[in-house]
Amino acid sequence: MSGKQNGNGTRELRPQIQIWDDEGREAAVGLFDDGEAEWNLLVVFETVTRELVSGRLSFRNGDERYDTAPVLVEDTPAAVVRRATQLPHAMLRQLLVSARN
Repeated sequence: MSGKQNGNGTRELRPQIQIWDDEGREAAVGLFDDGEAEWNLLVVFETVTRELVSGRLSFRNGDERYDTAPVLVEDTPAAVVRRATQLPHAMLRQLLVSARN
């Protein structure tokens, strides 16, 4: 994957929502380099209510996959993606470390 480098250490990808099951959706956010490996960063959406959508981050590298608990809540999937692209590098690193444990 390629894309524009963000100030937070991820490379921005054009978000593409894909249906992956009946209850959830996901969108590619960018690539995240934690200093050891480069991870594909995705947001997995779940509808909370008619007005709220939650998003958990999914770090993927080949067969490795680490998902966070829902950490973002907004009114639309697009707002969740936008918010995910604004997370600072240090926070993304902490979320990955927590998801691995």
